[in-house]
Amino acid sequence: MLSTLAITPSPLTLDPDTAYPRLTVSPCRSSVRVGEIQPNLPNNPERFTRYNIVLGSQGFSAGRHYWEVEVGEKTAWGLGVAAESVNRKEEISLCPEDGFWTLVLRNGDEYEACTSNENLLSLSRKPRRIGVYLDYPRGQVAFYDAGDMTHLFTFSDTFHEPVYPYFNPWPIINGRNGEPLTIHTLQL
Repeated sequence: MLSTLAITPSPLTLDPDTAYPRLTVSPCRSSVRVGEIQPNLPNNPERFTRYNIVLGSQGFSAGRHYWEVEVGEKTAWGLGVAAESVNRKEEISLCPEDGFWTLVLRNGDEYEACTSNENLLSLSRKPRRIGVYLDYPRGQVAFYDAGDMTHLFTFSDTFHEPVYPYFNPWPIINGRNGEPLTIHTLQL
């Protein structure tokens, strides 16, 4: 269980300058959904151009941080953290080797911690909200079912540079998965 004394609450918003052109970030920058390609966006260096990814606007290189993301009934999503130096223009994997420490849902019920080896997780229920706990000094990123704080997975010995919250709402498939990912920052 997380100790609230060990967490630094941080306002967390999305950085639209990093968003893949098919992603729409809400005006308050707290949610993202997949939509139509936005044709006139600049191809700035920080923008992802191959995957439905958007990063948080604040990076972390110290402290302990916790945030929750409403995933609702989505059938696919990805959450976690990404190193500041990740490749944003070429093909990547969502694994630590490429600077990503992520938990994903695919096909409605396949949960995976993206490691160098396939790491499928068996969950007793489908979480509607995921908690992400970053302990930068220990090099750990942990994931929780925020509904009952069930621990899902922890990456350890992870990073040596600033990391940014990572969000991937995945594509709409067969008319499903159109719901947004929405950040809920806790005020402790």
